[in-house]
Amino acid sequence: MALTKGHAIICCDRNRRGGLKRIWLVEQQHLTGAVGYATAGTPTGAAGGEFNVFTADDWYEFEFDRGTAGFNANATRENGSTLVNIELEFYIPKITEEINARLRELTESCGVFALVETYADDCDAADPETYFFILGYDKVFESKAYMEFSSGEQTTGMGLQDANGTLVKLAGVHAEYPREALVLISAANSSPGTANVIDLYQASSGVTNAWTTD
Repeated sequence: MALTKGHAIICCDRNRRGGLKRIWLVEQQHLTGAVGYATAGTPTGAAGGEFNVFTADDWYEFEFDRGTAGFNANATRENGSTLVNIELEFYIPKITEEINARLRELTESCGVFALVETYADDCDAADPETYFFILGYDKVFESKAYMEFSSGEQTTGMGLQDANGTLVKLAGVHAEYPREALVLISAANSSPGTANVIDLYQASSGVTNAWTTD
């Protein structure tokens, strides 16, 4: 791959927001169909190369304390090849059996993909759209770029005002930086069939219920 253009920083880029807004996780065996990539300008505004098809069921949303979630992508190059170490972290407040049951499932999961929504948006003053990224899948390793549970630091604290909860970290290795995903969240209980984007919807509404992408 050769350089094809430069990059311009606009005012909105300097007024960006950090952190993640929402996180969905799915095990790799629930990738049930095609994975596709956008071409430049389809849909309007696409740079080209973003995920625009990712057919999977049984995505589950994991809520977290505000200001505690983010991902890091740190690349190194050696002997002509680049590897990108990916780490996703988020903090779940309070320690309960319900929470620990989900954590036990995560520790035993067999490869995970993550769909994350950032607070940063595309600077469209009339209709700003936030950015989504898929972690754990890339064009080189494909599904073998999956992430796994790497750590869970759980503490009750000792004082009445101490933190009580678990810092969860998932990690994996890509052969490229994470790709954006063109995602449209639908309130419908079936796929709206939107062209050239990934529809994200629930057959049965509820925070803890499964989501589907197509």
